Amino acid sequence: MSFPSQARVVIVGGGAIGSSIAYHLTKRGWSDVVLLERGQVTSGTTWHAAGLFMQLRTTHTMTELCRYGAELFPKLTAETGLDTGFKRSGSLPIARTQERLHEIARLVSLGKVFGVEAHMLSPTEVRNHYPLLDPSAIVGGAFIPGDGQINPVDLTACFVRGARMGGAKILEGIEVTDFAIERGRVVGVKTKQGDIACEKVILACGLWTRTLAARAGVHVPLYASEHMYVTTEEHVSIPKVLPVLRDTDGYNYIKEDAGKLLVGAFEPNAKALPLSRLPEIQQFIELPEDWDQFELPMTKAMETVPLLKELGIRHFMNGPESFTPDNRFIVGEAPNVDNLFVAAGFNSQGILASPGVGRAMADWVVEGHATMDLSEMDIARFHGFETNEKFLRTRIGESLGLLYEMHWPHRQFETARPVRQTPLYARLKEHNACFGTAAGIERANWYAPAGVEPKYEYSYGRQNWFEAVGEEHKAARETVALFDLSSFGKTLIQGRDACRELQHIVASDMDRPVGSVIYSQMLNDRGGIESDLTFTRLAEDKYLMVTAAAQQARDVNWIRRHLDPQAFVTLTDVSAGFGTLALNGPKSRELLESVSPNDFSNEAFPFGTAQEIDIGYGKALALRISFVGELGWELYPTTDFLVPIFDALMQEGQDLGLRLAGYHALDTLRSEKGFVHWGHDVSPADTPIEAGLGFAVSRKKSTFIGAEAITRQRAEGVKRRLVHIKLDDPEAMLHHDEPIYRNGQIVGRVTSGSFGYTIGASLGSGYVDVPLTGWQAFLAEGLYEVEIAGVRYGASLSLPPFYDPKALRPKA
Repeated sequence: MSFPSQARVVIVGGGAIGSSIAYHLTKRGWSDVVLLERGQVTSGTTWHAAGLFMQLRTTHTMTELCRYGAELFPKLTAETGLDTGFKRSGSLPIARTQERLHEIARLVSLGKVFGVEAHMLSPTEVRNHYPLLDPSAIVGGAFIPGDGQINPVDLTACFVRGARMGGAKILEGIEVTDFAIERGRVVGVKTKQGDIACEKVILACGLWTRTLAARAGVHVPLYASEHMYVTTEEHVSIPKVLPVLRDTDGYNYIKEDAGKLLVGAFEPNAKALPLSRLPEIQQFIELPEDWDQFELPMTKAMETVPLLKELGIRHFMNGPESFTPDNRFIVGEAPNVDNLFVAAGFNSQGILASPGVGRAMADWVVEGHATMDLSEMDIARFHGFETNEKFLRTRIGESLGLLYEMHWPHRQFETARPVRQTPLYARLKEHNACFGTAAGIERANWYAPAGVEPKYEYSYGRQNWFEAVGEEHKAARETVALFDLSSFGKTLIQGRDACRELQHIVASDMDRPVGSVIYSQMLNDRGGIESDLTFTRLAEDKYLMVTAAAQQARDVNWIRRHLDPQAFVTLTDVSAGFGTLALNGPKSRELLESVSPNDFSNEAFPFGTAQEIDIGYGKALALRISFVGELGWELYPTTDFLVPIFDALMQEGQDLGLRLAGYHALDTLRSEKGFVHWGHDVSPADTPIEAGLGFAVSRKKSTFIGAEAITRQRAEGVKRRLVHIKLDDPEAMLHHDEPIYRNGQIVGRVTSGSFGYTIGASLGSGYVDVPLTGWQAFLAEGLYEVEIAGVRYGASLSLPPFYDPKALRPKA
């Protein structure tokens, strides 16, 4: 085969992911595809993968990606004539504790939303499926018959043959050394054998992606870790067909392997692995055995499967695998180089995810945008610091083990902290704040009472902060609460074309008077919500965009990509230059009047407007808005004024019942008021019409991104609606992804939930399937339940929020 000089798409990396992308691109009709592998196909990390196949994951998006493989595998075999090695033997997640059993039951409940068959089992029933098990070691488990195992090398061979049958070229022994980039757009790759001009490049080269991407100036924060499994000797007692046993409490999994047992580990405190420690020839790498590291999971495996004590070890496999600092995949178009895509950082789930990721990436490349909600794994979510070598090396030791740790609600990373702090960090710590992180920023999530250590005690029920947050919530509803929201992302958008460009990019009317605060969404062509945020018009040619800390980088990237190249517009990140203090509650006006000479009356300072005010000895931009549904203001002083203004508010607020409040209270308050949370309640797969946010979409303009889709939905209706949910049982707790039943049939799922302290009930939001017409009556007439870990609870549904449905309190 002659070396090509050009191609439509070049894929770098010949493992399961890269070959799947090549295959799926050809299925979309793109045959001018070249895949380059510097060694042999599968020689990176694919060849030593264990090949587990599990359909149910911890999020809706991950489950949607991973379950596709069960549909694809038989089709691949029929199409290519090659066997993928897929054995649908089922899987058995088991629990040693009641808390883990609850988590498994939640997963089984989520499976019902997707139609994935799964059954909860007693210890004896688990043993019936797995005769080698000692049932005394566990409290129960589940059986998922559609799961199993697959041969990673055979699967990749199927993808390769299928891609070649579709016209793709697969070239081995070709190393990409650099890229050709012109005007911020990749236009080719460079190799020792020659250059290849191309329209698009996809990097799918596993743990080597970070180094290669850096040559294009792209940050890909992943890091290698040693990842281990052992294969035992054969034994007559080992059945030929066994489900995959997943003992996450014991940090191990066990699968049958040609009459032997393969025991793999996801141990806590994993061994991070700098690339400099890899051998010179980086193909089919095997690292030295480390029994000290493997002792804990192996010992635990012997507790559940005593036969392991009698078996010799035939092979100890220790290979490098890449992990990400937030345990989420890295996919999508690089934010700073157009047409350069990344698919990497699969946290030892690359084989499992390869079918779904291959299809999703092919769709993204062909259509020019993601066709499903991939926001949780979008490469644009990163802020730059995450590629710091020390940060990655420290965090990855935790990341690997967290895959098998409990997935507690509100669980916080413990390592590689602190990275970033707001100027108020020391003050909040003095007030007994318990901190979490977002975008690396330490934020006060809740405040422990005096004498109580500010430390999480996790559970799926009421966690140890429940009462303390209840008091913070109460202050915001009855007196006044002060939130440090300085982690908010703050971006100045300015220039003579700023208004014109935002009119195209943002769904609301952006040509509003100076001083207007505009709540809106940015939409994709399908009408999906790419961001939920606010803009404040500071001048005719200047706007302040405020968004969640974790969302800012993605939002800036979205705007940059959709600006007219000839427009006079600049985007400047001013997050570190401004703090954010939110005052909320019936007495917030009174408190502001005690520290500022400005007039905060409705007439002088209407809701939805902004003014610069004097406060203390300084100044701040004040926005009259509220994310908690009460009278309130957000204050944006420059950081040099932040601490003195905070101190003045704390001093003057003592007699008014002022209380510090954290992000957990912010969440309970917004949930009670029915405000949406981007990434949970709204995403690129949800539209404003479906989410009840049509009021924020302008009817005066028709040229904004997504306008055609919104116009069509307004005329034709939609098949799903966001509703507010209240459980009848106040002890049950909603989190997310719980199935919603109407008259005994699943009609949707919960997208977010928390406890509504004012209402006295667990509240949530979620989407429900509805008819195009008569949907209001449909919602009103049903008998509703929500399933939590296999138990159904009676529920009430409402379109308006349960608290202040007419939105009178913020305008008081």
